[in-house]
Amino acid sequence: MLGQRTAEAIYSQVVKSLSPSERLKLATLILNDIPPQAVVDYSEAWTEDDYRDFAAASWAYITQKLEEEEQNASTG
Repeated sequence: MLGQRTAEAIYSQVVKSLSPSERLKLATLILNDIPPQAVVDYSEAWTEDDYRDFAAASWAYITQKLEEEEQNASTG
C-alpha cells in the first residue's frame, strides 16, 4: 500500500530509476503541488527551541572558526 511507504523507499524503488529529465519533471510537479504556507512558518515570534537552536549553531560556528585559527597559527 502506498500510504505505508516512506519517501526514501519510494525514491529508491521508483524515482531513482527515472531519467534525470523525468525526475526534474516529478520534482516540479511535487513542489508546485505544495502551498508555501504548508511548509514555511511565517511566524515572527521565536520559541525557546528557536533560541536554543540559534545559540547552539552560533557556538558551533564560533568553535569551528577558533579551531581553524589555531590550526592556521600553528602551521603558518
